[in-house]
Amino acid sequence: MSGNLRDLLRFIEGYLGEEGVKVFRVLLDSDKELSYSDIIAKTGLDEQSVRRVLYELNDLGMVIYKRVQSPEDGRFIYYWFVNSYGINQALLNRKRMTLEKLKARLDHEMYALFFVCLNDGIRLSFDEAVELDFRCPKCSSLLVQEDRNPYIEPLRRLVEKLGKEVENERRSLSD
Repeated sequence: MSGNLRDLLRFIEGYLGEEGVKVFRVLLDSDKELSYSDIIAKTGLDEQSVRRVLYELNDLGMVIYKRVQSPEDGRFIYYWFVNSYGINQALLNRKRMTLEKLKARLDHEMYALFFVCLNDGIRLSFDEAVELDFRCPKCSSLLVQEDRNPYIEPLRRLVEKLGKEVENERRSLSD
C-alpha cells in the first residue's frame, strides 16, 4: 500500500472510524459504481451506517454519486464511486488547516514567554507562572525563563516545508 493511500485511509479512519475505511475501500477496489445494497453486501454494515458514511465522504468530496431511475418501479437508485479529484482537494484542505495551526503555534512560540521547572521539566506560560508566583506546582522550586530557540527553528522548518507542499499541490490541482 502506498504512503499516500495509507495516509488517506488513516485520515478517513480518524474522521469516520473503521466503518468509513470499509466503505471507502469497497468503492476504491471496485471497477464500477456501487449501489447502497452492493456496498452493504460487501462491507457487512447496516444500511444506516453505510448511508451515514457515504454522505460524510460525499461532504468531504471524496465520493460522488449518480442517480438513475429504475425502469421497473420508477424509484431512484444511487450509484456511488470514488472522486479522485475530490480526494486530492480534501487532503490539500487538510494540509492547509494543519499549516494554519502550525503558523499560529510558531507565532505563539515566538512572542510568548514560557517558564520551566529545571527539576520537573514542567513548562508554563507567563500568565500561569505569575499565578503560581513563579514556583513549580509540583516541587515549589523557582521557575526560570525558557530559551525558546529549541522550539522555534524546528517549527519554522516544518511550516516552510508544509507551505511548499501545499503550494506545489495547489498548483498541480489547478493545472
